[in-house]
Amino acid sequence: MQAVNEYDNNMRNRTQDDYYAESRRLRAVVMDMAKELIGHPISFTVYNGIVMNVEVTNSDLRNLANKNTRNNKFNAIKNALAMDIQGYLEKAEYLGWRPTIEGKHIESAYFAYFSRELGCKTILCMRKMKDGQKYKPYAIIDQYTFNASINELQKETPL
Repeated sequence: MQAVNEYDNNMRNRTQDDYYAESRRLRAVVMDMAKELIGHPISFTVYNGIVMNVEVTNSDLRNLANKNTRNNKFNAIKNALAMDIQGYLEKAEYLGWRPTIEGKHIESAYFAYFSRELGCKTILCMRKMKDGQKYKPYAIIDQYTFNASINELQKETPL
């Protein structure tokens, strides 16, 4: 976690071009980490607002790194945070959950949301899988994207 805090302090005086270069560099690091997870997913349990048995696979990390916004600073911070999903969840604020949209994400039971602010506000979207007790990271989104889909957010413990 200290590395993320140092990273955040070093990002304060950068230009958009600097953020773009840094987001690309960090994306490459995340993609390398993802390769190491092929056949060896990371599993852990988090107790923060809800109890989650989490699994992070190669494809989960690749999806996190590949989902970008137009904001290069956000993308750089998102990629840095993707390197430590467990740390993110342990220190985040549980915001609530929402059901999936009918006909979309049929493999998911619902989505749970967690928020942290490190250089900018980020929201980690975790999906509860229908076929078991596992939660998987789906996306790290910004406040604008979160607000666009917040209409059915439930604050209590999910189903």
